Amino acid sequence: MRKQAAVSGVLFLVLSAAACGRGEQGAGGGEPLCSPSYEPRELVDRGPLFPALPSLPGRTPAPPDEHRTTDPAAIRKIAAAACSLPTPPGDVACTLDLGPGFELRFVDVQGRTTTLTAAGYGCQFVEGLGARRYRAKPLWDALTAAGLPAPHPR
Repeated sequence: MRKQAAVSGVLFLVLSAAACGRGEQGAGGGEPLCSPSYEPRELVDRGPLFPALPSLPGRTPAPPDEHRTTDPAAIRKIAAAACSLPTPPGDVACTLDLGPGFELRFVDVQGRTTTLTAAGYGCQFVEGLGARRYRAKPLWDALTAAGLPAPHPR
C-alpha cells in the first residue's frame, strides 16, 4: 500500500511540474498567443536584424529600430498570421542566402510575453511558437498592413 501511495505521489509531482511550465511564455510554446481568447496589449517589432558580420575598424553597427503598436485588432491579425504558418517538412531544402530577421515581442493584458524570431530570407523560418514554422509571407503581409516594418522577400 505504501509503495502505491509513493508512486502516486511521484506521478502527481511530475504531472504538476509539467502542467506548471505550460503557463509560462518566452522561449516557446505560443499557447496564449495562438489561443482564440488571446487579449493583446502591445507588440514590439524589432528589426531589421542582420547576422553578425565582421565590423570595420572604427565603426559600430547601428542598433535595430523598434516599432510598437497597441492596436488590439492589428496585433490579433499578426498573431493569427504567425500561428497559421505551416511547419516545414523534415526534408525541406533552403537557400543559404542571408538577409534581415525580425524579433516580435507580444505582450498580453496579463503581462505574459511571447517572443518570435522571424527570418526574412531562405525558408523564412519563424521560431518561438513551439514547433518551427516557415514560409512567413502571411506574417510579413500582416506586419505591413499594420504599418510595421517587415522584409520584402524575393
